[in-house]
Amino acid sequence: MTAASCFRSQNPGVGTVVLGAYDLRRRERRSRQTFSISSISENGYDPQQNLNDLLLLQLDREANLTSSVAILPLPPQNATVEPGTGCQVAGWGTQRSGGRLSRFPRVVNVTVTPEDQCRPNNVCTGVLNRRAGICQVRVPHGGRRGLER
Repeated sequence: MTAASCFRSQNPGVGTVVLGAYDLRRRERRSRQTFSISSISENGYDPQQNLNDLLLLQLDREANLTSSVAILPLPPQNATVEPGTGCQVAGWGTQRSGGRLSRFPRVVNVTVTPEDQCRPNNVCTGVLNRRAGICQVRVPHGGRRGLER
């Protein structure tokens, strides 16, 4: 699963998925697994309104589960996340638009914002005291970002 806004092409042959990596500049032969994308399932992503910002990527083969590659359980369908809930987002994203990918994964603690500060049917998060968040998007009101639930 990834953010549709971070994956610019609907062509599965364009991307590669890497699991078990930590340092993107090292080979990490024991833990790193690299996959091609065999198909992409999208949910009507609207970049103008930033709605449905979610893609499911099908890998070309099964991943080997190890101490470095594990399954993350998803919440039940239609589950709600209460405002004020603390969450973490992580990845090798850039610190600014057009910047280089981070060498090491970065982790940001975010807080779910109230529904009146978010579009309907979205879960919005933000770092309330500074501009930070998923994909380092520079938007007003503390860097909130929406994710269709």
